[in-house]
Amino acid sequence: MKRVLFILAFIGFAFTSVNAQNVYNEIKRLSEAVANDQTKDIETRKIATFKVDELNYMAAKSAELMPDSSMRMLDYQAYAMYEYVNLFLDRLTKAEKKTDKDEVKEIFKVASINNSRFNDMDKELVLAYYSNPNYITQFSLDTDWVRALRDVKESLGIE
Repeated sequence: MKRVLFILAFIGFAFTSVNAQNVYNEIKRLSEAVANDQTKDIETRKIATFKVDELNYMAAKSAELMPDSSMRMLDYQAYAMYEYVNLFLDRLTKAEKKTDKDEVKEIFKVASINNSRFNDMDKELVLAYYSNPNYITQFSLDTDWVRALRDVKESLGIE
C-alpha cells in the first residue's frame, strides 16, 4: 500500500512539475497571439507587446546571469508579472479621478523600478517602457516581479 501511495505521489509531483514549466511558455504564447492580432485595439496590443518583451528580456538575462536557475524561477517571475500587469489594469480602470489614476500609475511604476532583479546597467533597454509615455505599461524590464507584486499589494492594502 505504501508503495502504491508513493507511486501516486511521485506521478502527482511529476505532473505538477510539467505544468509549472509551462507557465512561462503559456503566458508568452497568449501574449504573442494578442500582440499580433490586428483585430485587437492598439492599447491591448501594446500591453501584450510589453509582456512579450519582458518575458524575452527575463529569459535572456536569466540565461546570461543565472545559467543554473530553473525554469520554475522563470515561471514564478512570469506569473507574478502577469498578475502585476493585470492588477495594474484593474486598479487603473477602477480609478475614477485623474488624480487617482496618476496615483495608481505611480505606485506600480515605483514598485517596478525599486525591485531590480538583474541590476542591469543598460538603462536605455531597461527603461524603454518606463520612460515611454506612449505605453500604459511604464515599467522597468529589470524587475523582480514577485517582490514588486508584494510591494504593490502592501501599498494597496491587499492580502
